[in-house]
Amino acid sequence: MFTPEEIAKKRSANPKHLHRLRPRPGYIHAPRPFDVCQIDHTPTDINFVEVVDGAGIFVGRAYLTILTDVFSRCILGFCLSLEKPSVLSVALCLAHAMCPKEEWMAARGLDHDWPMLGRPRRLVTDSAKEFKGRAFQRGCEEYGIGIRYRDRGRVHQGGVVERLLGKLNAVLATHPGSTGRSVADRDEYPSEKRACLSFADLERCVALAIVDHNLQENAKTLKVPLTEWQTHAVDSPRFNDDAPNVLLTFLPGAVRRLTPQGISMFALFYYAPWLGSFVPERDRLGKLEIRYDPRDISHVYVRDPAGVAFRSVRRRDGILTPVTLWEHEGDRANRRMANARSNVEKVQLRREIASVAGTAKHKKTELRNAVRAGQAAGASKPYQAMAPAPPAPMEHPMRQKRRLPIEEW
Repeated sequence: MFTPEEIAKKRSANPKHLHRLRPRPGYIHAPRPFDVCQIDHTPTDINFVEVVDGAGIFVGRAYLTILTDVFSRCILGFCLSLEKPSVLSVALCLAHAMCPKEEWMAARGLDHDWPMLGRPRRLVTDSAKEFKGRAFQRGCEEYGIGIRYRDRGRVHQGGVVERLLGKLNAVLATHPGSTGRSVADRDEYPSEKRACLSFADLERCVALAIVDHNLQENAKTLKVPLTEWQTHAVDSPRFNDDAPNVLLTFLPGAVRRLTPQGISMFALFYYAPWLGSFVPERDRLGKLEIRYDPRDISHVYVRDPAGVAFRSVRRRDGILTPVTLWEHEGDRANRRMANARSNVEKVQLRREIASVAGTAKHKKTELRNAVRAGQAAGASKPYQAMAPAPPAPMEHPMRQKRRLPIEEW
């Protein structure tokens, strides 16, 4: 008899089938608030609609990133973005979770309390590239946050955040424009035609759904996340983190050398008057640490060599119109395509250049060979000395010319 594991191995090479057959006893536990937090992304199961002036109507799905505390099961912060999960969405989510939210809620017209905030001591993430990148690891190291990556294929190790993402999507799916969990679930429902929420409305709906979750009793533990956090988070240290500084810490970055023209990034030059005093010392300073926001590259942020804070540096050409990184790269790609030449034209011109250069001047090797050939032709050869002397010409007697008789008249 074959065991179920052996049958699964023979039928499929996908390890997920084996995971379904193995027991997974135990549960995800954290002794105190912020000891273990989980972060993850998912597309929203609802479409939003935006009217673009002069372009038309855009209908699509947003990406939701949330950060949750394992001990209290409360959601500390979130980020709703049009971009696919990236370093930027992670930075925005962490800045939202670690800082007070009163101003953020008031700016969106939400009169509800969301008191959860603080630094996680350990973050459990999957192996996505935004969590493996240098920016995320550098920011966690600076704030003293430990990172633990889930084992590949072990989705249940992030079960808390995965469950809450599904819960939020289930709330959003009850409104017009729902995409459903799959094509079969959506059936023939015209989700794009029924979409009515704008992006701002969708963000408010997500915030209200999170506030509702924090106030809702857990069906298994019979505990309210807000009550658990208020009871046990009193002894947690308060760091008074500032949202802009947290965002700068986790933003993508690079290192560049300072030149007399400023700092070069994205085929643009950035300069500020305070950088001018460091130009004479640029060789001693080495490379400067730079952070940038992909949503607006009209400014970059350079760490002051005389301190530890980042300072804003704008474009040297004076254009301060906000431009996203993807718009800038798309514009450069379009310009390259407009100026592109065919390979046939390039090769033809290179051949013409080679022919002109070849006929205008002989190569040095050819001239050297010509001189060597002339010298070799005029030099004496050994076979000439070894050859026998030519015989002397034979003398023939002079033959008398016969005179013809002359007839006289």
